[in-house]
Amino acid sequence: MQLLEDAKNKRSELAAILARVESQLKSPPKGNLCVSKSHKSFQYYRSDKGHSNKRYYLDKSKRNIAVALAQRDYNKKLLKALKASLLDLDKFISAYKPQSFLDCYEKLPQARKLLIKPAFINNSEYARLWQKKEYVHKPLEPDGTYRTLKNEKVRSKSEIIIANLLKEHGIPYHYEFPVTLKNGQGLYPDFLCLNVWTRQEFYWEHCGKMSDPEYTSNLARRLRQFAAAGIIIGRNLILTMETDTAPLSTREVEQVIRTFLL
Repeated sequence: MQLLEDAKNKRSELAAILARVESQLKSPPKGNLCVSKSHKSFQYYRSDKGHSNKRYYLDKSKRNIAVALAQRDYNKKLLKALKASLLDLDKFISAYKPQSFLDCYEKLPQARKLLIKPAFINNSEYARLWQKKEYVHKPLEPDGTYRTLKNEKVRSKSEIIIANLLKEHGIPYHYEFPVTLKNGQGLYPDFLCLNVWTRQEFYWEHCGKMSDPEYTSNLARRLRQFAAAGIIIGRNLILTMETDTAPLSTREVEQVIRTFLL
């Protein structure tokens, strides 16, 4: 499924570039660009079509003409390459049928399904199995003051906001899923979330005491530990923050969920 989505996204990207190139080629400059090398620098000339022996030197004051001619020639080559790639992508998108892999299992009688471990499963089944993961929770559990819609014990009101909005949007998540460093030390990011469509996992750390200098110092160390474990900000680590005067907002959490998890 992700391969097909990637192909569609790439097609949209290339189509936008193609439109821009075609627009630039609507009024192309006339003439041909000629280049010669003198010592360690290049000299540029323009010749008229059909008169390649008659060249006009383009000094620095006319460098814009050389730029326009070079860009035009590049755009012409790029235009052909883009059209060919778009044609290939259209063929692939039309021919690639990921559902056929799923149907090999899903259309079997239930009695046979019970005997088979499928190579491909749909997103719903993948999310269900992902949510069933068992793990050892952080040794010191929350005291139960804050509880989510799933009746989980969390450590703050802000974590309730995050957890409840994840549930409302149907985002599978685990609270304080353990990460083991190479030295054997355990880390417990606040949330481990799953983007059901891409099947990518994101850790989510909420930084709730950014007004506290000691907390921010410890956070810097914690983020270095995350990075050492391959948990990188912007790649697979989401950060939200708040201070005493700027609390976490529902709108902020909604935006993060839409950006990374839907």
